[in-house]
Amino acid sequence: TPKTVVVVLSARDDNESEIEALRSGADDYIRKPFDFDVLIARIEARLRFGGSNIIEIDDLIINPEEEKITYKEVDIELKGKPFEVLTHLARHRDQIVSKEQLLDAIWEEPELVTPNVIEVAINQIRQKMDKPLGITTIETVRRRGYRFCFPKEMN
Repeated sequence: TPKTVVVVLSARDDNESEIEALRSGADDYIRKPFDFDVLIARIEARLRFGGSNIIEIDDLIINPEEEKITYKEVDIELKGKPFEVLTHLARHRDQIVSKEQLLDAIWEEPELVTPNVIEVAINQIRQKMDKPLGITTIETVRRRGYRFCFPKEMN
């Protein structure tokens, strides 16, 4: 059964209210005033963890529930934020996704991290996955962001 995501929007700005909401089952708590685009990105981020979200593209299988990637039946060791970046880009394949969109969708508090965390994650994907397998999964679109481009053989 698909999971219902609960995001509390509240004018209350005390920590006790936020803690109570989260402990009572809310998946996220957003204080007013809020930015609508950030709200949408947070909802999308929460939805990533519910339902059957397995992504299959040719011989590449990404399973977000188990944080597992297989390519031609070989397990790929990619965990944490690099895994989430790859998964987000794969869900939006053939679309250019900006660094800001990735930060908003993946990091709980994007304003507290530096944008180069995206480059670090992309580099880890390329080192742990693309190079050993001889594939390209993500291409950099100059001044715009990144695009999931698999299947694409390396030259």
